[in-house]
Amino acid sequence: FPHLSIVPSSSSSSTPQITYIKFLSITMKLIAAATLLLASSASAFVPASSPFGVATCLNAKHVMNKAAKKANHNRPRKSRPSDINRKPVVYPSFEKPSEYSISDAPAAPVAKKAE
Repeated sequence: FPHLSIVPSSSSSSTPQITYIKFLSITMKLIAAATLLLASSASAFVPASSPFGVATCLNAKHVMNKAAKKANHNRPRKSRPSDINRKPVVYPSFEKPSEYSISDAPAAPVAKKAE
């Protein structure tokens, strides 16, 4: 420490040691005070505890509807009589064609088309 001079004086040899001890006691008091101040300010950021654990409230102010729920909420309503009494659409029957047909004919080689 540059501001302290621990040079033994000719009058007494215990004076520099007393000065250094006073300096250490003041420094330790400052460190203890700073630690207490830090600990007391850090407790402000810890959530309050309750008998059932940590009491944190995470309720959203405006709940967001997710995709299907929002689509159902925003769908058009059947308010007119023509909409309310509408019958479902009847589509003509459709038979799916088979993808493969089994034949008894021998296999014919397939030639690449000429361009």
